[in-house]
Amino acid sequence: MAEPTTATSGRKRRRPRSGPASSAAALASTSLAAVALCCAQTFLGSDLPAPPPSADFGPIRRVLSSTGGGRRWTGPLGNLDGGYEGFEDCDAAYAAAFADADADAGASASSSSFEPPPPRTIRPYTLAHAAAESSAWEYTFALIVYDPPSDAFVGLYSKDMKWKAGNRKLWKSVRGLAYVLRKAFPDRFTPRSPELVLAVGSGDYPHAKPSTLPRGSEGGAPVLMFGSAFRDPQVYPNLVAMPMPEARHLGCLVEWAEKGKVCGEWRAYAGDGGDERAGAEWDDLIPQVIWRGTDFGFLQTLQSRPSLVHPNPHDFVRLSKGRNARTDAVRLLDERYDSFLPRWKGVALSAAAELEAEGPNAGGYRPWIDVKLSSYLDKGKSPTLGSPKYAAWESVGIGVGKGVYSSDLAKYRYHIDLGGGGGTTWSGTIEKLALPGLLFHHVTPTKDYIHDRMRPWRHYIPVRSDLKDLRRKFDWAEGRPDAARRIADAGAARIRELSTPEGFGRMFEEDFVGPLRRILEAYQPVPGGSWRDKLTSMENFRMMPVMECHGRTPDHSCSLVGGDAVLQWQRSTMYKGD
Repeated sequence: MAEPTTATSGRKRRRPRSGPASSAAALASTSLAAVALCCAQTFLGSDLPAPPPSADFGPIRRVLSSTGGGRRWTGPLGNLDGGYEGFEDCDAAYAAAFADADADAGASASSSSFEPPPPRTIRPYTLAHAAAESSAWEYTFALIVYDPPSDAFVGLYSKDMKWKAGNRKLWKSVRGLAYVLRKAFPDRFTPRSPELVLAVGSGDYPHAKPSTLPRGSEGGAPVLMFGSAFRDPQVYPNLVAMPMPEARHLGCLVEWAEKGKVCGEWRAYAGDGGDERAGAEWDDLIPQVIWRGTDFGFLQTLQSRPSLVHPNPHDFVRLSKGRNARTDAVRLLDERYDSFLPRWKGVALSAAAELEAEGPNAGGYRPWIDVKLSSYLDKGKSPTLGSPKYAAWESVGIGVGKGVYSSDLAKYRYHIDLGGGGGTTWSGTIEKLALPGLLFHHVTPTKDYIHDRMRPWRHYIPVRSDLKDLRRKFDWAEGRPDAARRIADAGAARIRELSTPEGFGRMFEEDFVGPLRRILEAYQPVPGGSWRDKLTSMENFRMMPVMECHGRTPDHSCSLVGGDAVLQWQRSTMYKGD
């Protein structure tokens, strides 16, 4: 658990919504205020300007189509770091989200009833269709074949793919998948059954080759993506978002399949694991957006060059000492804001807000946002405070800080789930929805399976990937406390509902078993002959068995196959055989 922080010390008075600011603060916030756009999110429609070169993402340029004299984004993935179309004002978005509840006189203020989108239709497919999907991936993709003679699930991996560290997530997903298939469909997997071929991807996000995106309107075989998936279905139409290979998601759903009980992580959201979330009064919550987390990248392999970056401290922290060095750094962060990764954009906003709060006319009020990087990756997670890598930032009081316990996060009125390497945060979204405060949900080009169970402006307030509308929406929430509290209550109610046996069981059936059932119905077995013969007869087929899973237990049910060639593959990343 992260160490507690002293960042919450100080007055809890609400910051004025308007008023004079220091000249440094005005300099740091001018361009951000100028580009704040619309408030709600519908994701389709109007012409939008092209992203700056620093935010250019290769696959996305190919999703553009010409419309008159400008460009037209075909979906929210059209700009990985940009905006989206929406209502002209937040009031309209809020009213629309709660229209059904307001029409029902018996609905409570925190009612969270909301049906997820209808299940996607899955077209009939064959082994050849599934095998063809392999060519679209750089790594962390496998074919999983149920082999009736051995009564086992065989995992095949392409010799042309790197064996990356992310493969651990792939094989963890395969292990859970094999177990759930056995539990949910016991009569389908017997030595007398036909084979089944599944295309499976995993990792922080789909590691598809940028040159293959978008995949086309028709799509091919369904690909089960155990990780964050593309938000815009046009990018990869046959990608099916599945539970992420993380304890609260795949781990807890596998536990439900085994025991029929809600796991401890989710029971905690219902109050069984502690009462730190209960009893908080809205007016007593600290009126500040709070975030702590790790300095991750962001959808790295999908970016064109130049890509979004971690700012180099030596380019921003000048040799001068004291306040001038900090002021200069804040100014430079503002000037180069568009080039930063999302979490560093949050740091830049926070640094400007802190400088403003220290100004002579600020009156001692708390900055409106507090975003700090509490850890970074260095053979595991290491603290940023005290690290030579972050010493320059620490010297000017920008960007680094201690972690914050969940019990302390519960004292804040606003949260944000800033996306990391895969564009989302696998556990942060549900953890922060469960807190008393309101969640500003970071809308990026990727989404998780569970996001379809949440509705913008009903359970959270959406914010752009580049965060340029965050301040405006914070001000809206502060100016309409009843509406903000209602959204926060509905979001927490949604998580409590899903943490009950009824809610969790429904999620297991609809988000895990349901897609598998439709895929089983869509698969067309090899007519005569064996699946192995069919694969080896395919031209340029380069996949080989690397794993077998019996699927009868949730743990220790899989083993590597392929001998020394596969072990060498693991060690050297590239396949060294034929």
